[in-house]
Amino acid sequence: MTSRKNIGTRGLTWRWSLYIGLLLTGLLFGMKAMAQQVGEIVGKVTGANGAPLAGVTVEAKGDVLPKARVATSRENGSFRLQLLPPGNYEVTFTSTNGVSQTFATSVLLDQRTPLNVQLGASDVEKVVVYGEALTTATNAALGNSLNAEALNLLPTAVEYSSLIRLMPGVQVTSDSVRGPSAGASGQDNGYKFDGANLSVPLFGILASSPSTHDVAHVSVERGGARAVGFNRNAGVTLNTESKSGTDEFKGDVTYRLQKGSWQADDEDGLSTEDDIAFITAGFGGPIIPEQLYFYGSYYTRDDSKESGTNARGPLPDITNEREEYFGKFTWTPTEDILVNASYRTSEVTTTNQGIGTNNPVSTALNGVDEFEVFVFDGSWLINDDTTFNISYADTKQSAGSFPINNLGFSGQSGDSLNVADLPSQGYFVVPSLEIRTPADAAEQALIDAYNAGAQPLIDAYGINGEALGGVGANSTINDNAYLGETLEISLEHIIETDNFTHELYFGYQEEEGSEELFRISNGWGTIAYWGGIDQEDGNIVAPTGDPTPIGTVYRATVQTRGFSAGGLTGPLVSASKSKTFAFNDTIYWDDWIFDAGFLISQDEILGQGLRPANTSSGYEEARGETYVMKKVDFKDTIQPRFTATWNYSDTASAFASFARYNPAVSSLARAASWDRNTGGSTTWVYFDGNGNFLDSQTNVSSTGKLFVDGIKPRTMQELMLGHQMEWNDNWTIRNHVRYRRTWNFWEDTPNNSRIVYDAESYQGRVASFADTYPDLVAAANAGDFDSPDPKELYMPVNNLIGEGSYIIAQLAGAFNKYLEASAEIDYKSENFFSTTSIVWSHYYGNFDQDGTTRFNNDAGTFIGSSNIADSWYGQLWGSFTEGNMRADRRWQVKSFGAYQLPWNASLGYLAYWQAGHTWAHQWASTFYLEPRGSRTTPSHWQLDINYTQNFALTDDLDLKLRVDVFNLFDKQTGYNPQPRYNSSELGVYRSHENPRRIQATVSLAF
Repeated sequence: MTSRKNIGTRGLTWRWSLYIGLLLTGLLFGMKAMAQQVGEIVGKVTGANGAPLAGVTVEAKGDVLPKARVATSRENGSFRLQLLPPGNYEVTFTSTNGVSQTFATSVLLDQRTPLNVQLGASDVEKVVVYGEALTTATNAALGNSLNAEALNLLPTAVEYSSLIRLMPGVQVTSDSVRGPSAGASGQDNGYKFDGANLSVPLFGILASSPSTHDVAHVSVERGGARAVGFNRNAGVTLNTESKSGTDEFKGDVTYRLQKGSWQADDEDGLSTEDDIAFITAGFGGPIIPEQLYFYGSYYTRDDSKESGTNARGPLPDITNEREEYFGKFTWTPTEDILVNASYRTSEVTTTNQGIGTNNPVSTALNGVDEFEVFVFDGSWLINDDTTFNISYADTKQSAGSFPINNLGFSGQSGDSLNVADLPSQGYFVVPSLEIRTPADAAEQALIDAYNAGAQPLIDAYGINGEALGGVGANSTINDNAYLGETLEISLEHIIETDNFTHELYFGYQEEEGSEELFRISNGWGTIAYWGGIDQEDGNIVAPTGDPTPIGTVYRATVQTRGFSAGGLTGPLVSASKSKTFAFNDTIYWDDWIFDAGFLISQDEILGQGLRPANTSSGYEEARGETYVMKKVDFKDTIQPRFTATWNYSDTASAFASFARYNPAVSSLARAASWDRNTGGSTTWVYFDGNGNFLDSQTNVSSTGKLFVDGIKPRTMQELMLGHQMEWNDNWTIRNHVRYRRTWNFWEDTPNNSRIVYDAESYQGRVASFADTYPDLVAAANAGDFDSPDPKELYMPVNNLIGEGSYIIAQLAGAFNKYLEASAEIDYKSENFFSTTSIVWSHYYGNFDQDGTTRFNNDAGTFIGSSNIADSWYGQLWGSFTEGNMRADRRWQVKSFGAYQLPWNASLGYLAYWQAGHTWAHQWASTFYLEPRGSRTTPSHWQLDINYTQNFALTDDLDLKLRVDVFNLFDKQTGYNPQPRYNSSELGVYRSHENPRRIQATVSLAF
């Protein structure tokens, strides 16, 4: 395996760890977790006569807060307990005359817990306030939080990705790569664990999915973001907070099992006989009572199966094993300082993967996927009015695949091919005999010569004399690493006057994400028998030397990176850097709460292969050298945020919000990198019959690209109106309408694409579809698909690009829009809670990031360098491009909840129904033969349930038995239909919802 420690560079280096340590030592302040990894308790204290009480001491003691937090009520009776870790709290109010009462409540992640108290109105010394299992935000943000107690009662899988299934208003997806949609692309989401960003840099997908066994709280924000924090995501932001130690020693050990025989037959034909076992263990407690707590956990998964045999004989078992460790310290050296430090490491190892039906064991791959995250965070309450916060996170996600048969060399220019032992040279594809009827005697002679050389190879390496499969070793060694670092600093200050309260927020964030892509060939990569023939216009001809040299008998396809003629042997390093300033003023005035703020950002996209020079482009080629490909200035990323909430009664409020987002995620750091001219492509290497090197030819599959001057960053704007009310003490009802619009999409496209395309040319190209798709032809004849003015080059020709070169441009007229109307209903009582959401939405436009894959949505495609605009049919004006987005699902109903049964047991459920996604017939991946989104897949409904039985074995030992059933009624609804008009499987569903499966759990808690 290649060592990642010596490849690439980090912009935000570990020097920040040193700086943070010095700041802590010198200033004795703590750090506030990213994305507001805390909550708060706010309220008002009044006397028996209803008048506000000033000077009341408010003390909060929490199970995860080592030292109590204290505040004092102001002249108007208001108080605020800030920066509280999510958990359970006892809040004691003590007036100046000694009257005291204690209330039990809970604080949820990213939420404000209201607690209004009337002292002296009751003789009860302790009152329990039953917190909601799931709460909506108290401002205009579309947010929800869920605590560990509720999570344990609901049917959830072990993986982090399963948490988002519970969130109201968010689509449910069975895709394994691309995320769900809630008003944006599935690549516009943000995923965080303890505030650290888990999203894959450059791609916006979730690759590493930590276990959920030590998740204490989860929150989601899907719209209406304030300028508090640094939310630039156009989609959903899911955040979690891990468990912490408490003032008591506590632990648990859990065993989960999913047997293959418990799973229904899979419509997609996947194996149903695999047994998956999970073991988790966690333990925490005080190191120094009321000052320093610790928590640690362990998770392992074993997913192994017998492979049986294939055409070449017995196969070894396929294994998939995972081990994950987590540790966390919580420290309060004083009442005003809170510090958290956590580290998580996970490793997934796989063996004997990828053996084809007709291939030997030697062609298998082993894999290693690693995930690490370090988070250091805390908070310092300088006084009742001011807090100072800082946080740092370092993440690393890496994925490698390594041939079990490592040949120990990579073929280089000039080296020979050992034709006497082809399996030792790479992956050799067994050739087939050429059986076509020749056009003439010359062609017959070529066929005879070809077959004469092929037959011995079939006899030696085929199966029982048949030309099947391949032999040797897997062709490629892959070693990818995705690295991320984030530093955040913020200052919050409260100013109170007679009529107003201002909560001022000032924040700064510096973030870097990078990819180190290392891909070389194992031996000579993939080797094919060429046999001295080539094909030209469908005929068999002798090679002419352009590009295939005369006398070619074998051709190898190798990775250009690592091949000496390519000139690059190290990794392709791509990076993006962002700096963001945030300001927000939360204003309280009578029954109104206003938020006024903004974010401004500076983004840099860095690639490899150029350096500044006195040339017409401003650059010259310099392989391996880092350069700034594009810089987006602060003035182009002003993101205002405004909200207003009117609490017109004690139980009801109306709200409105306006927000603008400039998403930072872009794949252009790799996709447009100049070194991708070689490093991201393959090279053909030609040999004669004796294996002598003849020549090599780079098979350029991608090119470096320059950016058009003056392009503006992608922008999403959102407007929302809503209402929330409590009813009859048990119900909370929230509804809203939301409108979003996104524009300024960047894409790679030919420099002359607006010149070479015209309506008349398009008419001729599509004329053959008149019988099957008359609407397309009629629209083309009417000139409906003409390109926009001006019809000119995007960029002047310079020393690096020509008229037909690909460049990065802002596509004129590109947009998408989203409309949403939603209602959320929460019900809570002592024994039951539920949350139900009903959403109508419409997602439409002409630019669909989810529709840029090659007919399969479940992939993390390049953002900014997709299939859109790649050719004459890919432009926004070249087909029925405007219509419904793939993620357009008009209706969704989702409900989940749990009931505490009288016999120390619980029953939980998740039920949802959602309309199908849209699709249309296509000629190519971005060429629509009918209006985009004119067809819809079937709607899907599903019920997941779980039953948990608790047994108190002793005062300190509890046994829990649990059964989760996912997709109880086995509704394997089809989606992802084949859209190609000329396919025999047009309209056939290539994917189905996951089948019914059962998970059994036994757990001991002490």
